[in-house]
Amino acid sequence: MGFENGAWMIGIGLLLIGICHIPVSFTFRGALLLLVGALLAAQRAKLLPFPWSEAIWPILGSMFMFRLIVYFYDLRHEKVPGTPVQALAYFFMLPNACFPLFPVVDYKAFRRSHFDDDAYRVYQVGIDWMVRGVIHLILYRVIYYYFTMAPSEVNTPADLLNYLVSNFLLYLRVSGLFHLIIGMLYLFGFRLSETHNRYLLATSFTDFWRRINIYWKDFMQKVFYYPVVFKLKKLGATKALVIATLYVFVMTWFLHAYQWFWLRGTLLFVPQDILFWAILGVLVVLNSLYEIKHGRSRSIAAKKRTLRDVLLSIVKTYGTFWFICVLWSFWTAESLGDWFSLWGALHGDFSWQVLAWPAVVLLVVAVGSIPKETLRNIKVSAQEESEWIRSRIVTVVALIGLILISIEGVATRISPDIATIVHSLRSGQLSRLDQAKLEKGYYENLLSVDRFNSQLWEVYTKKPANWLDVDNANLKRFDGGFAQTELIPSFVSRTKYGDITINRWGMRDRDYALEPAAGVFRAAVLGASSVMGWGVGDGETFEALVEERLNAERPIVDIDHYEFLNFGVPGYQPLQQLVAFEKAMQFRPNAVIYVATGRELSRAAAYLTEAVRKRIDIPYEELRQIVQRSGVTPEMEEAEALKRLTPYRKEMLNFVYGSIAERARAGGTISILLFLPQVTDGSWREETADTLAIAAGAGFLIIDLDDLYKGRDINQLRLAEWDDHPNTQGHRLIAEHLYQGLLERRDQVFNTAGIGQAQ
Repeated sequence: MGFENGAWMIGIGLLLIGICHIPVSFTFRGALLLLVGALLAAQRAKLLPFPWSEAIWPILGSMFMFRLIVYFYDLRHEKVPGTPVQALAYFFMLPNACFPLFPVVDYKAFRRSHFDDDAYRVYQVGIDWMVRGVIHLILYRVIYYYFTMAPSEVNTPADLLNYLVSNFLLYLRVSGLFHLIIGMLYLFGFRLSETHNRYLLATSFTDFWRRINIYWKDFMQKVFYYPVVFKLKKLGATKALVIATLYVFVMTWFLHAYQWFWLRGTLLFVPQDILFWAILGVLVVLNSLYEIKHGRSRSIAAKKRTLRDVLLSIVKTYGTFWFICVLWSFWTAESLGDWFSLWGALHGDFSWQVLAWPAVVLLVVAVGSIPKETLRNIKVSAQEESEWIRSRIVTVVALIGLILISIEGVATRISPDIATIVHSLRSGQLSRLDQAKLEKGYYENLLSVDRFNSQLWEVYTKKPANWLDVDNANLKRFDGGFAQTELIPSFVSRTKYGDITINRWGMRDRDYALEPAAGVFRAAVLGASSVMGWGVGDGETFEALVEERLNAERPIVDIDHYEFLNFGVPGYQPLQQLVAFEKAMQFRPNAVIYVATGRELSRAAAYLTEAVRKRIDIPYEELRQIVQRSGVTPEMEEAEALKRLTPYRKEMLNFVYGSIAERARAGGTISILLFLPQVTDGSWREETADTLAIAAGAGFLIIDLDDLYKGRDINQLRLAEWDDHPNTQGHRLIAEHLYQGLLERRDQVFNTAGIGQAQ
């Protein structure tokens, strides 16, 4: 962030705090805060200029968007004012610099809890909370990497249950981070209450609301619920409760969007978001009315639970868990259509795996329902010594276990599979689904990253709002054909990376004649944005560097000159490369280099899905037959259409590769498949073996650069954490390995027969 931006952030914060203490009426102070807030919001939305970096917005928003509401409320209602030091400590909490997603800490509790117990025991509880948070985060990564699924992958009842549970359990990221944050504050002497209380074991919707994100519940009760209840008490307690509760959930939806705006700088308005909070609000109201009518057992003394009570609790908890899972899947779905398409999986094949998650959940609920003391916000000095020692032993054992399993040698001795899992959990990389979303985000206005439990969301919070994505650079135009778009001929775009010059033929390259001259070896390079060279200037793409080096060194004496023609188009998928190939063959190349970058099978199915849903004319009979056999129609939701086309993706890629190789052979052109791995390692490798096998079977000469980035610092090779396109250094590395790969196969690639002649 730097000193200057840090100074701006502190200055803005001090201004907001200062306004709260101006010696005028609270009404005037509130109006002034709203005015300044509106000015900052206009700047956040880029309606007004600002002299500081965008990097301060998520942190500034995290510090003040809710805390300022709590602070101003307490300032108005508290009889004993806080000190300036307390105010500064409250707003500028040290962990906030690292955690934009921060619990809504109550100012009154913050002041009251500071060193209100034995300091050393407070510190120890902080360590407990942090260990618990780390365990939550590890469990989150296990779910995130190994269990999450895309809606299009849900084909059976077992898949559906896995989808429902894994989506809900991604919330472990939030609960883990909040435990970690509050644990850190304990180390500064703030003995705050727990942020979550065994929310997976909620016995009702009201109980779920009480247990999950307790700080948020307390904030909403304090600022919105109680004031409304007191104002409406003349209507009667029941009516006041209903209206106040519904008001709380309406405001929860609004403040969720408000939070998204300050953290991301964009508006969040999606139907499932509104409906989720509306449905949950109605369920909590109905649950509360039931409790009013039938009573909720309360007693000062601890009530001894019978076996019947425990069994009833298990049944209620089990039912609540699954209902919340269903509701949560609705909230996190990218569209309502995607969510409805999930339930078609109930018609799939049943297997024993359908019992896996129900059994695991039942076991967890049963164990969790065993009567025992729970961790509450009591002074640790008031605990019995034996209970205190037991808690410390649990923490120490957990710490030792975490340390041992994290040591590579220990994990390897246990099992190579365990070592692989531990390594993946430590990596912090995106899951295969989020990596695919990130790639999709290069070419689409991706707003589906709107849930705060996604690791991809954290990546996007770091992305500047003015970051120029490849699809927003106005390099393409619609052509009305199967490929939909092409680069604009004779066009120059000036970017932060350098000029992008498109020649008269619609190629990001120097100008070439349609016919090759005598003695010229000409290669056409097909691919997407990595081939086109997004993120580097003219002459810095790997194909241009290879061409330059070949012409400088002239390794084949019978070839006078080399021309590598760049037919890369951002966003082009395998099926679209058929169109690019037809264009390339007009230039009579001696070689066609098809650049595959991973997920070729998935991308083929995704594009055919898109083509059908957009009613694009499909000029290839083989693809039309696949669509017909799959039963996909333009009216289908994307997830359902993709689910039906996925079984045919190998057939699609066989057709693409086979068509290119066969047509190339007929023209005397060699077809080469260059496998270019993605900069970030990940599950895209799952399709690599099939891709290379299909290409080899079609007759492609394979140049596999699979190990290109291994052992290298990827941050030195990619544009940014949120943009995995290779940078200038990355293109140089690709060019070096491609050059060597071509020379190693010189007898096959540089066949001088027909050089510079019509193919």
